[in-house]
Amino acid sequence: MKEIIIAVLFICVPMAVTQFGYLILDKNGSRTTKILEKAPAIARRKFLFQIILPLFFIVVFGLVSVLCKLPIRVFFAVAGAVVGLINGIAVRSSQ
Repeated sequence: MKEIIIAVLFICVPMAVTQFGYLILDKNGSRTTKILEKAPAIARRKFLFQIILPLFFIVVFGLVSVLCKLPIRVFFAVAGAVVGLINGIAVRSSQ
């Protein structure tokens, strides 16, 4: 039970803080507009961007963290922050 609480805290808190921070920093959507101009596929396939990219990052970064013997808390925090950033961009692009 303790491991589940640690995982939830180290994934959800960085994810929420990163997504909220991105939405605060990009209030009018100008940064997201620049990103979408450089990569228009994100706007057309937002659902795939929101699902596939975090999954790909978690798998690749998970392999790297296992090979480099990073602490599991570092993996959880970084993965949560990256997924929060991706979700922040996806949420802003839909507005």
